[in-house]
Amino acid sequence: MWRVAAATEGRRRTFHEFDHDDSRWTTMPVPGHWTQPAAGGEGAHLAVEESVLYRHRFEGPSEAVAASVEDATGSEHAASVEDAGDGADPAGGPGLRWWLRLEGLAQQGDVWLDGAYLGHTDGYFVPHELEVTEQLAARSEHLLAIEATCRRFGDPDNRTLLTGALQDPELCGVDDLIVGGVWRPVRLRSSGRIAIRHARAVCADVSTGENRARLELRAVLDVPGGGPVDLGIRVAGTEHVHSHHAADGENRVEWTVDVDDPPLWWPHSLGDQHLCDLVMEALTGDEVHDRRHFRIGFRSVAMRRWVLYVNGERLFVKGANLLPTRPLLGTATASEVADDIRAARNAGLDLVRPVAHIARPEMYDAADELGVLVWQDLPVRGLMSRSVADEARRQAREAVDLLGHRPSVAVWCAHDQPYSRARRPGRTPAVVRRQGPSWNRDVLDRRLGRVLDRCDGSRPVVSHTGVPPRAPLLDGTTSELWFGLHGGRAADAGPVLARVPAMARFVSAFGTPVADDQPEVVKTTIETLRRLKYRPTGGFLLHALADAGGSEGAAAAAGTDGEFGVLDGLRRPKPGWWALQEACRPLIVVADQLPESVRAGEVLDLAVHVVNDTRLDLDGIVARAQVLGGDGLVLSDHRWAGAAPADSCVLVGRIETLLPVTLQPGQLTVELTLTAASPAGADQGDAPEVIATNRYTAMVA
Repeated sequence: MWRVAAATEGRRRTFHEFDHDDSRWTTMPVPGHWTQPAAGGEGAHLAVEESVLYRHRFEGPSEAVAASVEDATGSEHAASVEDAGDGADPAGGPGLRWWLRLEGLAQQGDVWLDGAYLGHTDGYFVPHELEVTEQLAARSEHLLAIEATCRRFGDPDNRTLLTGALQDPELCGVDDLIVGGVWRPVRLRSSGRIAIRHARAVCADVSTGENRARLELRAVLDVPGGGPVDLGIRVAGTEHVHSHHAADGENRVEWTVDVDDPPLWWPHSLGDQHLCDLVMEALTGDEVHDRRHFRIGFRSVAMRRWVLYVNGERLFVKGANLLPTRPLLGTATASEVADDIRAARNAGLDLVRPVAHIARPEMYDAADELGVLVWQDLPVRGLMSRSVADEARRQAREAVDLLGHRPSVAVWCAHDQPYSRARRPGRTPAVVRRQGPSWNRDVLDRRLGRVLDRCDGSRPVVSHTGVPPRAPLLDGTTSELWFGLHGGRAADAGPVLARVPAMARFVSAFGTPVADDQPEVVKTTIETLRRLKYRPTGGFLLHALADAGGSEGAAAAAGTDGEFGVLDGLRRPKPGWWALQEACRPLIVVADQLPESVRAGEVLDLAVHVVNDTRLDLDGIVARAQVLGGDGLVLSDHRWAGAAPADSCVLVGRIETLLPVTLQPGQLTVELTLTAASPAGADQGDAPEVIATNRYTAMVA
């Protein structure tokens, strides 16, 4: 428990001093958010504050046990003396150094220890380490003081906050939400004389022919006095030492390591998920000064014409956007975060996209272990102020350090929807207004894209989403298809995409709330895009897998009709969930969408396709289509036999039916059935195995 109070000018002058009276301050747990009141409502008055002061007293490690991190855990304190997760068991001795590690502070912070100013932090997801060796050596009792600041959302068309979706009312569903707080643990960790301040490990390439992987490694070392330093790497049976003669102070070292016979990591639809421990050590002779640990997977990923290739294998990605598990990320449990990835895999999805935010570590752990790819956004959304450019570039580098070793992270995206959120409609259509030059799209996004590509050249980088094709190249980026939401029908997408195929290359958002017939929109849009598999569609992202979570009371107050998720805030299925599962099965049989109504005497002409996302060739399959009248009378019956090669979409035939002039008003139904070939020696009386079905309806006028 920490002491917290609203920041005032008077308190700011003295709150970091030992003798400041905090007896009347509110007590609050860390990790946490100050807008999250404690039991009994204590601290509720802080919910409107943009700047809050934190104080915590703790006992530091004694000189007798300073060489052993394990023996001085101080587990009863929020600021504990323990390994920081990616730290080491460094050698002891007079060169021992101590570091205060802030795992996550939203959004900015100024930090003092024992009255001495340590430094400034920025970036809610960025871990910060500040050296505290002198302060810990000077006394046994210590006071850690932090001023944490998080501004309100402000002008949606001039954003100064790099919190992305966390404070966006359109995504988190809460106006004027302040997400500030020390929302991740605060720790002490030790190192030897030489400290690894930053570390990065990226699987740059996998050569399946030579059965070899290449790692690109980077370390920022703090070496007082300089001298020779060895950087040791151990991973998957490979040991490598890189020697560097360090200058006094900070040194940036980059090198590569080749790993023979690496166990490959695959998305769940292609193979197994082999993960390996990578250990990076800073050494002089046999003395280990500092150590970093990564959980890494060996795989390559590329994107060509908006189609993803993993380890050289082409993959049509079916995905969904992820909103923050809860509007206050720190209030979600580890299992709640991981459950979203499990739900995505259970729905047949290959890809998730944390929209405009860096998610909790548990999400990436689950994605690595379950084989779900991640399209990773930076926390940049809408029209950003020019003042954020330098900080956004720094946080892009930090994102690569934090997530670069994750095999599940497949794509970097710099900016989500870099255009105006003005509520008043303009005189010209949005697609026309977005044709002109823009500092966000043409300057900021290119800078961020270059940073991501320079720091991690192993992954494709998308500069922004939702930007239509613009002159002179008319290339554009991902599309957002809101057919069925802003009037019209979801079936209207098919004719539009036939006229403008570029809109179907990769769809980064589509969907609708429950009130607007969510199941039909989900089913129709996914089937339309899967019929365009690789010609030209590379994949899609439903918006969204689940609503931003909350308590039972909050979910009841918000309702579900206005939210886009196919799971509600408590992860209960909504009608679109079942449509998503059916439409994302690896093998489906689909027909062109029926018109909203048909008339007696018309000719029904529908193409029938089989989409096979498996890696198995299906021979001898039989597709059957029946057109039924409202009374169940079979108007026509069609059968086709053939094959569906692995990873393909094939046209199996057409339904060409003249509707009789005697057809009575009611409902017209088209039923599709896909059956497997009968095995050799099977009894002719046995019914063939049904492997896929589908159904479409229209009203007879």
